[in-house]
Amino acid sequence: MDLLGQSQELAPPRKRVDGITVFRRFTQSIQDNGGDNDAFQKSIVEETRELFDCEVDELYRGTGGKRGKRNTLPQAAQEAYMVNESLSANELERMHGTIGGETQQEVNEKIQAVVREQAKQTRKWLPW
Repeated sequence: MDLLGQSQELAPPRKRVDGITVFRRFTQSIQDNGGDNDAFQKSIVEETRELFDCEVDELYRGTGGKRGKRNTLPQAAQEAYMVNESLSANELERMHGTIGGETQQEVNEKIQAVVREQAKQTRKWLPW
């Protein structure tokens, strides 16, 4: 640190990355690409189908989790969501400004396709 007027930008503070942090980044990347609430909801459905081969409600029922509370899912399921949503957010951020469509539905479908394809890749690394 130089006190004689040559200031340096301070590094941003670091914080622990957890499921909520990853989830927020994922949802923000959907929003930043023009996706709406429908894109978000359907992306979660597609992601769950690809990762776990079931519907969202089935996943929660089958594992004893409480719907809407990912922290009640088994650790492996939480980790699978975190990995996929982190990778999906990376891809959506990379594509920022290039996802277009004539209608909101077309934009949403393109976002869902990115999440679905990423989930297919993520599933290959999972033990089930």
